[in-house]
Amino acid sequence: MKELILTIHIIIASFWIGGMLFMVLVLSPYIRKLPESVKAYQEVGRRYSRLGTVIGLPLLLITGILNMKSFGFSPIELLKPSTVYTQTLQIKFFFFLLTSILAVFHDFYLGERSHRSERIKKITRAVGVANLVIGIVIIYLATKLRFGG
Repeated sequence: MKELILTIHIIIASFWIGGMLFMVLVLSPYIRKLPESVKAYQEVGRRYSRLGTVIGLPLLLITGILNMKSFGFSPIELLKPSTVYTQTLQIKFFFFLLTSILAVFHDFYLGERSHRSERIKKITRAVGVANLVIGIVIIYLATKLRFGG
């Protein structure tokens, strides 16, 4: 069962990070050239937000907690980590909470307003890139955990 939960967790994380990488590296350069780029950004953003933020992030939290339990750790241990492994897990969880907050802010506040001014557009882009970087840090921490912490 723990293999299944971990597999689901990895698939969802791949979708989350892969989606952000796809948008930054492939989709955005193409959409910027379209005559109705604002409309295209908003449509793609809404679709990805529903899947990635509204469904994906809660599922990552649930499967992450289930993974912790299957590896013999309690979420309570994150409050006072006693080993290198639980310290890394605490940091990973902190970054997960941060990326979740940034995703909600980016998707449901900034995204809808980004076309109103150049300033908001730049902030939206910066928050999106910051979220991608945090996501990559989370992947690094997950890899570190698989090697013992």
